Amino acid sequence: MKSLILALAAFVTMLAVSLGAVAKVADPGPPYTEAQFIAISQERLPYELRTNLPKWWSQAPEYLRKHILNSDSQRWPSIIMCNYFGFRPDQEGALNSAKCEEEHFQASQRGKKNWTEDGQWVGPSEECIKRNKRSKYGELLCD
Repeated sequence: MKSLILALAAFVTMLAVSLGAVAKVADPGPPYTEAQFIAISQERLPYELRTNLPKWWSQAPEYLRKHILNSDSQRWPSIIMCNYFGFRPDQEGALNSAKCEEEHFQASQRGKKNWTEDGQWVGPSEECIKRNKRSKYGELLCD
């Protein structure tokens, strides 16, 4: 009986730990604090960006930090990627990041439509494939 209770206690503890690990970080929306950015980034950003995030964030220029903290968290990967390629939100003309960020974000949203919530590949519909509408990069557009 004692071993059954210990086994049950161990199971409940493991279940609680695993459920705690899956819990999503609250996303209150912009503007964010730096602590919220770091916490939410662990779920939002690709793994490659998460590994060095605290160091990268401490060295990020002020204009970029302000732009990120005042933007929706779903747009953070696009903002960071466009900044990496040299676009900036505080520049005029061709170097302004708005167009790059919007194109990258829209492409990422189109890609999400090909997957279910549990990670199963759905792919484009037959109608979309027959229509064969493509972006300037050859990407199939099913909008």
